[in-house]
Amino acid sequence: MERIEGLLGFAARAGKAVAGEQAVRTKLRYGKIHLILLAEDASKEVISYFSHKSREMGIPVICTGTKVKLGWVIGKSRRAVVGISDRQFAKSILARVREKQAME
Repeated sequence: MERIEGLLGFAARAGKAVAGEQAVRTKLRYGKIHLILLAEDASKEVISYFSHKSREMGIPVICTGTKVKLGWVIGKSRRAVVGISDRQFAKSILARVREKQAME
């Protein structure tokens, strides 16, 4: 998670991160989300809904950190889901995640 924290925080400050279930659902309806980050401690319903939507829409999903950690990184209270609305931020975060996975 540490490697993507910087990018996620930067995306939030740039207004390119959408936080919270309802806000992400709304942006998904309009095709404005390019990456979904789910907290590992999110409810089964939340994980199921966003996993289904991501498969349906071809949007990558990353399960990482806790709700408290996700919220803290973007400067908000606990958040179960964060959507990235900028294609380039989404690509950069995915690249960092793949780097980390390759190193493990």
